[in-house]
Amino acid sequence: MALHTQTTIFMICMAYLVLHAVVWLALSEHNNKQIGLWCSSGLVSGIAVVLLTLRSSVGEFVFVYVGQLLMVLGTVGRLVALRLYLPEPVTRSLINYLLIAALFYFPLSIAYAMGTPDSPLILYFFSFYGIFCIEFFLIGLALNKKSPTLGSRLVMIAGMFFSISLSLKALLIWLGYGAKGLYEPGIDQYIMILGQFVAITLSNIGFMRIFLERSEQNKIQIQRSLTASEAITSLLTQHKLELQNLLVEREEIIRQLTLSNKTAGMGALVASLAHELNQPLCAIRLNAQLVERKMQEPEVDTYAVKKFLDSVIMDNRRAADIITKLRSMFDGSERKHGKIDFDELIRDTISLVAPRAKEDNIIIHIRLDGKICINGDQTQLQQVMLNLLNNAVDAFPAGDTTEKIITVATKTNDLQLILSVEDNGSGIAEELRQSVFELFKTTKAQGMGVGLWLSKAVVNAHEGDIAFSSVSGEGTRFEVRLPLA
Repeated sequence: MALHTQTTIFMICMAYLVLHAVVWLALSEHNNKQIGLWCSSGLVSGIAVVLLTLRSSVGEFVFVYVGQLLMVLGTVGRLVALRLYLPEPVTRSLINYLLIAALFYFPLSIAYAMGTPDSPLILYFFSFYGIFCIEFFLIGLALNKKSPTLGSRLVMIAGMFFSISLSLKALLIWLGYGAKGLYEPGIDQYIMILGQFVAITLSNIGFMRIFLERSEQNKIQIQRSLTASEAITSLLTQHKLELQNLLVEREEIIRQLTLSNKTAGMGALVASLAHELNQPLCAIRLNAQLVERKMQEPEVDTYAVKKFLDSVIMDNRRAADIITKLRSMFDGSERKHGKIDFDELIRDTISLVAPRAKEDNIIIHIRLDGKICINGDQTQLQQVMLNLLNNAVDAFPAGDTTEKIITVATKTNDLQLILSVEDNGSGIAEELRQSVFELFKTTKAQGMGVGLWLSKAVVNAHEGDIAFSSVSGEGTRFEVRLPLA
């Protein structure tokens, strides 16, 4: 029994509507715009087929102008939805598709308005779609080259069925073997209808397969990324702990170097300090002998005894003060940061260097900008001060007869203490200035090359900075900046 052609074309409409609706429902949980474009375009094509099937019911205007417009727009929408799977932007392809659609739609509409018979218009319709639907095959081929999957192969096959069935229909019409009317039965009609059924079904399955395959790949990629992130996080945690341990070790090394370098730095002061300490001790012994003599006299002169005892007490305090300062600087116990009277720190350190400076006929000028307090480690900052003063004393060559001056000054701005230690010695040679703060770099015969490196490390650890300027033969100026308390 022969099938009613109009009924079978209507079945194509149902295939469009049902299959695209099924895809929409199956993938609705993804809430994806690409799915919406594919399915809505398929539904538009299905509505267009309805209008093309019901020519006598909907009228010529709707049949020709509305039906053809919906059909070409539905096809363009599905092609764009497929192209979204490709990495390149679709804007250019969309413009090209719309231009091709316009070149098809407007000539067809004009030809119909001019009274062109149905036969050449039907030939034009099927020829256009036979060529235009090759794009389904080409997109599937591009997807398959990029990532060979079942979905991309199904789109390729669907494109072949679309193009071959429609092109064969157009060819048979052109050769005169096809159906004479739009709804007349014929072998070309059945080939076209069968091809459309297969193509619509395979294209929907292919689209859905590609989407699910991509979703699965994205999940796998996300899982890999999460695994990699966890591994990186674990590694970073391990490195953080190692870095913390290294920082603790660095602080301990700096602390030990501070004490060691302080001992080395004090070597140059030992003779002067011994002389300085010997003076009050000798005075104590002499005054004690005088007291002893006075006490042996028949009549004890209490006023003289008291005077000698006051001298003993004063010299004792002087010696004790020197010893206390030395003990304070060489105390190896761990200290925590606290508030420091920086003026007192400078004066105490200068008092230790002063005897040596006096022996070398060096004048130390002090210009302190009031009482300044900072937060820090007193022992470490004393070491910085001692290093700078020792270097200033060493800056004067032996036998220099010019006036030797070291100037120690402090000032503050809104946020920082600025300490400067300046001498008018021989300066630092040009070729040595780049390595002044490097570890184990020194020009002194007895030096360790630790002092200025350690000073910079300590100042940086206190969130400060140290810099210098020097002119050969004229002197050197070191400047330390530290945040105020």
